[in-house]
Amino acid sequence: MVFSLLSGVAKTLNFVASKLKDLADWISRRSPSSKYPLLPQNDPEIKQRQSFLDNARQLYQYNYTYIDSLPLVETVPTNERFSLSWGLLVGKAAIKVLLNERANPLLLEAGKQTSKAKQQDFSKRLLEASVAQSESALLELLEDLPTVLETPPSELEGVNIEEYNNLFWVIPLPSISQNYTSNKEFARLRVAGFNPLVIQRITALDARFPLTEAQFQKVLPNDSLAVAGAEGRLYLADYAELEAIVGGTFPTGEQKYINAPLALFAIPQGEKSLTPIAIQLGQDPNTHPIFLHQVGDEPNWLIAKTVVQIADANHHQLISHLGRTHLFVEPFVIATNRQLASNHPLYILLKPHFQGTLAINDAAQSKLVSAGGGVDSLLAGTIESARAVSVHGVKTYKFEDALLPKALKKRGVDDPNLLPDYPYRDDALLVWEAIATWVKNYLSIYYFNDEDVIRDTELQAWAKEIIANDGGRATSFGENGQIRTLSYLADALTAVIFTGSAQHAAVNFPQGDLIVYTPAIPLAGYTPAPTQTTGATEADFFSLLPPIEQAKGQLKLTYILGSVYYTTLGEYGDGYFTDDRIEKPLRDFQDNLKAIESEIKSRNEKRVADYNYLKPSRIPQSINI
Repeated sequence: MVFSLLSGVAKTLNFVASKLKDLADWISRRSPSSKYPLLPQNDPEIKQRQSFLDNARQLYQYNYTYIDSLPLVETVPTNERFSLSWGLLVGKAAIKVLLNERANPLLLEAGKQTSKAKQQDFSKRLLEASVAQSESALLELLEDLPTVLETPPSELEGVNIEEYNNLFWVIPLPSISQNYTSNKEFARLRVAGFNPLVIQRITALDARFPLTEAQFQKVLPNDSLAVAGAEGRLYLADYAELEAIVGGTFPTGEQKYINAPLALFAIPQGEKSLTPIAIQLGQDPNTHPIFLHQVGDEPNWLIAKTVVQIADANHHQLISHLGRTHLFVEPFVIATNRQLASNHPLYILLKPHFQGTLAINDAAQSKLVSAGGGVDSLLAGTIESARAVSVHGVKTYKFEDALLPKALKKRGVDDPNLLPDYPYRDDALLVWEAIATWVKNYLSIYYFNDEDVIRDTELQAWAKEIIANDGGRATSFGENGQIRTLSYLADALTAVIFTGSAQHAAVNFPQGDLIVYTPAIPLAGYTPAPTQTTGATEADFFSLLPPIEQAKGQLKLTYILGSVYYTTLGEYGDGYFTDDRIEKPLRDFQDNLKAIESEIKSRNEKRVADYNYLKPSRIPQSINI
């Protein structure tokens, strides 16, 4: 999938280069004459404004068949396609993947010689293109990457940890390789990993998970299940949504497996961090026994934790990442271009936060979540059931769920006195508040009261279109079919910008140093989950893991996806805003982000491990990878 995606990227970049002049001509003919931001009710050039929107609606049209009834753009317009600079970043990450494999002495000898010749030729051409500063030569290199990245199959079977570790040569062996069997690390991933969005506080377990007081006290002898629940120290990771996934097969035809487990955690009295208590590997207690906390590398317990990791990885990829960032944002991108003129203040504010989103989503729907793509080959389910879970994840995600403070409260994880150790929450709230302040200050320049909001015909058309085309959030977005208040508008824009920047960063970039390591985070199981809590061996654990060829594919895909940082939150570029009144609010926003960077650095000095995914310097402006 990575290779075909890169090929498509290269062709797209060539197409973009050939159309830049046409695009400039199109903009000059159709943009409103005033470059100064104006609400439609204040713009004397209303006819030219309407003409611009009429043309934009021809370019940005909806398709509801690419991903099962969700609204995506029919064809990505020229000016929304990948930029050359983006493509070169992807190429750089891909080259590192190439070098990582070429440096591996465990490849077959014949394959090594073939690869060496390709690598030398590639390096020579890269040097020549760089010296000549030739864009066309660089684009040709990107187009050739799929061929260059092809490697001979490995003879390794994945029977011990060294074989997985030996996949890393130029790409460093990630730090999680040192403690992936640790119970502390297993718990830490729930609050600071790639999917810190599932854990929820509970007061008691329901009938699906019949853990007894006696079982709980085997793990925490001086505590009580009932007391822990009453005191807010009981937390559950529930993957019920994955019951809909049907296990697929991997390329050589063997069956893949996934469960919908329940994992219980508690904060021991007098402590601050979660500890795992028990795991049930499915929603039905009659067919799935309860595994109790053991030493981290005890085989049965390690296998149970790994089944949870498989579930968490699939939930992450299909729901938290693809569904609730990429697909959630797309209707806002399309509606913004169709309903807001290019000199509308909201268009100007939002456009940088949508850069590359339509292009990467189009690549995802045509390559990543298609038959034979990365989801099909690497994740656990059939492509049909995987897509269905993503769609369900979008349609059940109400707009208020994207409002971070409300989302945290809904899961019962908003109170740091109850859950002190939650790096994602604490850092995300800093960024949320910074974006919210920036948005409110920006809006105050153009809207003086709620009446100005109601009179903004383009804004109301924008809201109406999102409600009609948002893929399931129609009952929750807006205020009775409109946007009626300045306060709601500020919350809505904050949610969209936060999701497209910080939220996506929080779920995307951990791939590059966590999911790359298959023994810690497998994307599928290759033996059925155990039905007995004793009797497993280390060999059973390695049989559960993806084969080495699958681990190689997982490393390639997730390293590239987790390594491309294109643009930086708050950096709009010199001269982007033409309104002088924006200068101070923007400077305040940027200063606020710098202060957050320092605050996170200080927090990391006191944490068990650094949490860097929400440092503003590591948050792109938009979903573009």
